[in-house]
Amino acid sequence: MGAGLSSGTDRPGRHLPRRDAPIGSLTGGLSERLRLRPTRGGTIRGRDRRVDGLTFAATIEQAAAGLSRRGMCLGDVVGVLAPVSPERFLATYTVMAVGGRALPLCPSTPTEDQAAALGATDARLVLADADHTEAAQELAERSRVRQIISFGDSRGATPFEELLLPSPDGSGYNPSRGLFDNGVLGYETTPEGLLTTLYPHNDLLARFTDLRDHLGLAPEDVVAVEDGADEPTGTALVASALWMGACVVAGSDCPPPEGRCVTVRCGRGAPVRVAPPESSAGAF
Repeated sequence: MGAGLSSGTDRPGRHLPRRDAPIGSLTGGLSERLRLRPTRGGTIRGRDRRVDGLTFAATIEQAAAGLSRRGMCLGDVVGVLAPVSPERFLATYTVMAVGGRALPLCPSTPTEDQAAALGATDARLVLADADHTEAAQELAERSRVRQIISFGDSRGATPFEELLLPSPDGSGYNPSRGLFDNGVLGYETTPEGLLTTLYPHNDLLARFTDLRDHLGLAPEDVVAVEDGADEPTGTALVASALWMGACVVAGSDCPPPEGRCVTVRCGRGAPVRVAPPESSAGAF
């Protein structure tokens, strides 16, 4: 999993090792990998924003260090309240990078179910996008959540940007914190009550590898993850696509880059290739 590879004599960083798979969490090593591939870094896009892959990976590391400084412990559960979007994946990967377990909440499910999931997993923190901060505050009143971190300025919530501030003592991201204690939690209502399921690191990494190989992901791909996609599969697919330098479009209403088409689609069924990768990746 940590094999060192030469990058060729005509490329920068040719004496540095490269990993062929993540370590610690699904994005462990992604920032380093993309720094060595500055022209093949890919992007992740939402309806009204675009983030290059390297910036996205570096932000995860900065935010993970910020959560660690705030006292988040290995195995802690953190709710994520956002639609399918770059923010949803950023929050999920950040929690896993600190060794935590992300509980992505579906905004369309009843508030009672969301609150029950937070209570059943003893979550004390929620990461929410700006449009759902008020809903997160209502959930906090119905559960043991004591802090809300919001993407954007929202009254009663801590801005996500505060996690990105430099540490007073100079400490930074420690990838060893994410080793094998992280994961994604799913929840569903059953006749017997609420059922939560943990998808641990080894499950997600297996999906990561299977999707990368089965779909033949390449930098020329445009990978669309739509509303209603299976949570652990979508989480693994986005990380795998970014690892390969592909473009990710997150959310059913997010268009592909101008002049390009979706080549891999992940919706309510299994991810499928719908078109061959394009010969040119010039629209990153």
